[in-house]
Amino acid sequence: MTFVRRVSFTLLAALLGLLATTAAQAANPVVAAVERTSSARSSLIDMQVATSVRGTTVHMTGSGAVRGSDVRMSVRTNTGAGSVTMDLIMLREGGGYVMYMRSDALRTQLPGGKSWLRFDLAKAAQQLGVDFTALLDSSRSLDPLEHGVVSTKRIGREAVVGKPTTHYRAVVDVRRAAAALPAYAKQIAAIERATGVRLGRATQEVWVGTDGRVRRLRSSTPTVVQGVRATSVQTLTYRAYDVPVSIAPPPRAQVFVLG
Repeated sequence: MTFVRRVSFTLLAALLGLLATTAAQAANPVVAAVERTSSARSSLIDMQVATSVRGTTVHMTGSGAVRGSDVRMSVRTNTGAGSVTMDLIMLREGGGYVMYMRSDALRTQLPGGKSWLRFDLAKAAQQLGVDFTALLDSSRSLDPLEHGVVSTKRIGREAVVGKPTTHYRAVVDVRRAAAALPAYAKQIAAIERATGVRLGRATQEVWVGTDGRVRRLRSSTPTVVQGVRATSVQTLTYRAYDVPVSIAPPPRAQVFVLG
């Protein structure tokens, strides 16, 4: 299951980097937009991730839906050796989070009749030192947004998915947010241990729509790919809010549980 774990962690790192962003003070337009966005019951999203390591860039694109902290996505990863497509469902079960994955790349590693792989994020947390449950809990993952912004600059007006938005650039002090939030500080410490990079200030691009909600987020974070330091640039676009969304686990008979 080495391939499965490698793909799982790369995808998790991308998603969690998008879900656990940092920003600022209540009067800040970016924070106001984040607070308004967090009140949405559901959203439709597009994702783009470019991970650069040793002069090679791996591109990941996806689309799906979010309801609370549950996520449903279809993802394609393109490398120099070809592409891999994957469907995933990430949701809470029994007080913790799990991920279901389905891909042609996994078929030879699954028993007959099984098409989905169930990946327990609590167990992954123990192995990787990252508390996925804390990051995915929407009530906690948005907390850092209120504590880290150093400055925000208005870049200008731009269209996102054909709709007018205002583009902002926020400078974020990750350590200030971590000092205010013990749970978030643990996540930062885990990322620093894994990457060997000390996190300080970072820049995040935010596009806010005329409805006062975030329409696009872009950030760059350090990561590790097969033991090698890398940089991942993640872009998350919100196509719609408060639309009907169904996110449920696949039929149990089709699921293989990864121990």
